[in-house]
Amino acid sequence: MAFVQEAFFDPNVPLKIRQEALDRAFADPGLPAPRGMPSFWLQEPPFLELATAQSASLAPEAEVVIIGSGITGTSIARTLLANASTRKSSSAVTRPAVVMLDSREACHGATGRNGGHILETAEEFSYFEATYGVEAAIKTMRFRLAHLTELLRVAEEYGVSEIAQARRVEFLSVHFDEAKWAETVRSIRRLKECMPAETAEWKIFEKDAIPKEFHLAPHARGIIAGPAGAMWPYRFVTGMLARLCEQHSNDLLIETRTPVTEIHAHAATDAGLRYAVTTPRGTIRARHVVHCTNAHVGHLVPGLRGRIYPIQGTMTAQKPGRDFPPQGTRHSWLFNYERGFDYLTQLPAAGAAASETANKMMLGGGFAQHEDRGVLALGVASDERVPADTLGHLRGALRRVFDWENWGDEAIDGGDGGIEAAWTGNMGFSADGYPWIGRLPVSATSRGENEVIGDVHGAEWLSCAFSGEGMVQAWLCGKAVGLMVLAHDGRLAGEQTDLSWVPEQMLVTEERIKRSVLPRRVPNHRPSQL
Repeated sequence: MAFVQEAFFDPNVPLKIRQEALDRAFADPGLPAPRGMPSFWLQEPPFLELATAQSASLAPEAEVVIIGSGITGTSIARTLLANASTRKSSSAVTRPAVVMLDSREACHGATGRNGGHILETAEEFSYFEATYGVEAAIKTMRFRLAHLTELLRVAEEYGVSEIAQARRVEFLSVHFDEAKWAETVRSIRRLKECMPAETAEWKIFEKDAIPKEFHLAPHARGIIAGPAGAMWPYRFVTGMLARLCEQHSNDLLIETRTPVTEIHAHAATDAGLRYAVTTPRGTIRARHVVHCTNAHVGHLVPGLRGRIYPIQGTMTAQKPGRDFPPQGTRHSWLFNYERGFDYLTQLPAAGAAASETANKMMLGGGFAQHEDRGVLALGVASDERVPADTLGHLRGALRRVFDWENWGDEAIDGGDGGIEAAWTGNMGFSADGYPWIGRLPVSATSRGENEVIGDVHGAEWLSCAFSGEGMVQAWLCGKAVGLMVLAHDGRLAGEQTDLSWVPEQMLVTEERIKRSVLPRRVPNHRPSQL
């Protein structure tokens, strides 16, 4: 994420443009537009009844309201529902344990628009070590690396592995710039020194040692390779939600097309229902409210503006060259340039879930590869238009990074090369590079007192800001927040309350709110902490 922060301070971009980007980062991101651009992932939804799920009328009460139906909200819901039967109050069992609200259809936000790449290259290990110390850097990497096994295990447990095309692959992080390659090699060698067991499968390929079967362009400088995964993220989440609805029909309600417009904190009812969550369809009284709105979190939590800010990302679905050998179950890719990078997975060639999507190249990125260095995407909370410059880069990227001999002619389709679909999405980035998870203080929400008296009062919670790396951060962040809510209510005991596996840098604190914020004006120098 460091390359994104640097864009704010890039002297090659006019000061006025950079200041406008900072102004957007501190602005109200608003609610998501009712409909964004169509995403390739959202086509032919296999769980159609879930996509537009909506009760005849809103439940007037809920134990927990989760705002957002992506991977984070789903992880939290799963964690809470696993403990739904432990609720103490007999009156509480008459209302659902979880009501999930989304302003759009289910999973139509960032999760339904990302690359589906379960990829951690750990190339920022040196940054984390220099900034927070070696122990924090190791814990951060362990947290991220754990997502590969966890997501594939959960997909298998809930029977969605095939429909979501969840698979293990080897990532190839390909570098084309000499200086960045040297820096990356130093960081990976330090990583392997500090975490030998976790990186035993990781390899470094210098230019002359790159295997020909990787089919990369001859100007590739080197490759970092290691374990990774890929999946169809929309189908994973909607498949999970469908199973959870079957298993917890009385305790989970999903309400799509139900944006939250306001939240008010009042004196708690006898049942501890402290919050009034207002939507155009009515108001829900809730004990807890959990914000899983990522790029849009600043709308309902104004104290986090400039700390968590939106960035517009771009994805494409493209046809491979006619001679490109299918690698969808073998490899995924990251292409690193002098400025920025692109990321790529290839869909499997076979299987019940493949059909018309076989071998499609899911390429995203294009940030910083054009004149504005990515600055025009900073602070943008809209996903209704693909930037022309970004699309132009992605249109020609694949034939530049793979060797021509094994790529071949492209199938021309409507004058757009091999591109079959292009769309945008919004990512939530944080000013310090870590996600934000935990209980929100009143300084962030400006909603009433936040005193806790026994287990009577509920609270507002947050799980956001994955800085473009949600597939290796969001699921376990959601699990952690779910466990925090349960612990708050006294529904966990013993080892269940141990959250030592969560990096403390991710936790919401008053001190972090004060410290981890972008500068309000573009400075004349590049801040060392960013």
